[in-house]
Amino acid sequence: MSFSSFPSMRVQLLSLTTFFCMLFPPSLWAINLGSDRVQLHGFLTQGYLESNGNNFLGTTEDGTFRLTEIGLNINAHLTDKFRLGGQALYCHLPANSKGKIRADWLVAEYHFTDPFGVRLGKIKMPMGLYNMERDSDFLRPLIFLPQSIYDETRRDSWQAHWGGEIYGNLLLNTWGDVDYQLFGGRIQYDDDSLATLAATEIVSRYNKNNALRLSTDDLNRENNYVYGAALFFNSSIPGLRGALTFLSLEDESWLYDKQVNNLRVKSKIVASLEYSWQQFSLAAEYSETDRKQEQLNVVTLNGPSQAWYLLLSYSPIEALTFSLLYDEYYRLKNNRHEPAGPRNLYPWRKDLAASLRYDINEHWTFKAEWHTIDGAAFYMGFFNPQGTERYWQYGALKLSFNF
Repeated sequence: MSFSSFPSMRVQLLSLTTFFCMLFPPSLWAINLGSDRVQLHGFLTQGYLESNGNNFLGTTEDGTFRLTEIGLNINAHLTDKFRLGGQALYCHLPANSKGKIRADWLVAEYHFTDPFGVRLGKIKMPMGLYNMERDSDFLRPLIFLPQSIYDETRRDSWQAHWGGEIYGNLLLNTWGDVDYQLFGGRIQYDDDSLATLAATEIVSRYNKNNALRLSTDDLNRENNYVYGAALFFNSSIPGLRGALTFLSLEDESWLYDKQVNNLRVKSKIVASLEYSWQQFSLAAEYSETDRKQEQLNVVTLNGPSQAWYLLLSYSPIEALTFSLLYDEYYRLKNNRHEPAGPRNLYPWRKDLAASLRYDINEHWTFKAEWHTIDGAAFYMGFFNPQGTERYWQYGALKLSFNF
């Protein structure tokens, strides 16, 4: 990150802070809409992202303030068993958003008993420990969740689905208890998602190789199905919890009557463990994703990926947290260093990162982090058409407000 950018960053972040304070006076920071059964909450975040060696999530080598999220959610407990809720989200990232407001989640839920309940609507998908919380910046120490598991370029693929879910909590006597979820439905993709943009690149390469001029304006990406299951173990040992999650899906991209892309994720499995003790917290997750991809009827990917990370956090005081992350991802578990085409000779990602989180008060949070990377997985060829570098870095700052 070029330190010459910092004065401009400080000015814009200070301006943003002042704006937020004017927009939300203290008297409005907790809203129950006149009833304990109906509550309104929200958050606003603004960040700065800069990389060197490679662009990351868009054009970032010169730095960008396109790291903005605004969310507003409402929960209405109409009875002790019946709940309606939803969240509107504005998400403006370097490459995968035009700054639209969209439904992040929207559910009707009926809780029959502790062991059994039903949800319908647009439902957050359980994947690992943190996927359902990834839009709640104040719940985690990092700006970016570990990318090996929570790949930001596939955020729309793993975030939520339209469909149904059954869920419940089962007691395990002296061992603790287990939360379970079984879900199924379809994912609705936006035309500015990263995977949709990547499909347009496939068409562009096809045009170039075949001297054609097929327009990408009518490119359509669809999800045929998604289903999965999750177990979250809440141990009787204080501070210890674990999870095992699974999902499967199939996506297609079409241009007129031509299938441009087909991706079938046969299984994505994530095993997770988290332990907190006094001022320390340790999280570890391991994942394999077995998938097959065809582009214009040519198999370009077939086999499992491999991913894992360790995250150690230390809080010397309640308001301050330091974290160290080591994160690894391999595009193909059984052939880790196979080039992924001429523009990505390094289809892996090894990430060593350090971060700081400071809770200014109960509503305001500031974060800073720095990553040094070996490898260029996750659409890096798309963001760097001139070619990718093996070794590169990126840094980010973020200011968040929640009520």
